[in-house]
Amino acid sequence: MKTRLFLYAALAVFCAQPMTAQNKIVIPDTKDYLVLTGDMHMHTIFSDANVWPDTRVEECYVEGVEVLCITDHMEARHKRMVNQGLFNCDRNKSYEIAAKRGKELGVTVIHGGEVTRRMPPGHFNVLFIDDVEPIADVDDAHESHLEGGMAALAEARKQGSFNVWNHPHWAAQSPTGAIWHDAHSKIFDAGLMDAIEVYNSCDGFSMEAFQWCIDKNLALICGTDAHKPMFMHLNANAGELRPVTLIFAKENSVEGVKEALNARRTAVFADGRVYGSPELLKMLVDACLEVVSVTQSGNTTRVTLKNNSSIPMILTKGEGGEQAAYTSFNIIDPFETHTYGCTGLEYKTPVAVDEFVLSFDFENFYTAPGQHFNYRINVKKPQ
Repeated sequence: MKTRLFLYAALAVFCAQPMTAQNKIVIPDTKDYLVLTGDMHMHTIFSDANVWPDTRVEECYVEGVEVLCITDHMEARHKRMVNQGLFNCDRNKSYEIAAKRGKELGVTVIHGGEVTRRMPPGHFNVLFIDDVEPIADVDDAHESHLEGGMAALAEARKQGSFNVWNHPHWAAQSPTGAIWHDAHSKIFDAGLMDAIEVYNSCDGFSMEAFQWCIDKNLALICGTDAHKPMFMHLNANAGELRPVTLIFAKENSVEGVKEALNARRTAVFADGRVYGSPELLKMLVDACLEVVSVTQSGNTTRVTLKNNSSIPMILTKGEGGEQAAYTSFNIIDPFETHTYGCTGLEYKTPVAVDEFVLSFDFENFYTAPGQHFNYRINVKKPQ
């Protein structure tokens, strides 16, 4: 009896522990912005996934994902499920359920939907909408994929939507890779395209889409497009992290997220790599990489750096660091430190100047296809 009571007590203590995860994403805020992590493309059981909406919120909560976009397919399949007696609700219900749980857990939930058309133009998410129904009705009224897609995007825009071209490199629709079709020019020229989903868990990252975003001033978006429970997408035991959009926002709210997206203040963190503009990556590294100490030991100036984020940093010596000799390749893992021993260019001599630069190329940070982010630290030798 005592053993049983002990087991019950131990179980009660275990169940009372807060939800947590060993692979929780941690990104420090910058000087000027909150850095919010967002999954901008997720499905629930109210379209073609097998996960309840509030579970989607709980998954985000335990993984440190602060923004969630509910983007269920909005075409006729929902009506078919209603007709079959599976649901007795409209196409806004998944968002309503998720938003309620989001308020309880502090996860910002965005109301969205996915316009699901063949390529071209393919699939588009419409975010920050009020009501899916009129958008879906307009979409369903057209047999032409381009006409239906454009009509739906225009209807969503009446509600103040932010429109995202989803997974242009999805093999099921673009087996030879991402292609910018004439249909996409029509959508873009009509002002109905605000962003491209450059990373989708089905097919990974698209360098072509990355370049389009740069050329056309479109926001970078990342979404898992998850249909299964997240534990079936990620290997949590191996520390695998969910791919996320990094949102540089003035506040953590629906309005704050929308303002950041409209201002194109987004980057992508996925598969250990970061993609974004030089300006945003500079702010990000300023926040994540800390100079812990600078000391002098004989002829060696020791600079200790700490990575205060979940993002690994793969560093090689970059242009501008010619005044000192220091390690040409190193990886600073999340929350780890590394000390660089800096000497002069001649063997066993000190750095010849009182102030010098450590220049690093971040091999896993991209400012454009094939172009790595360069970061410099000004070091003053201790006297």
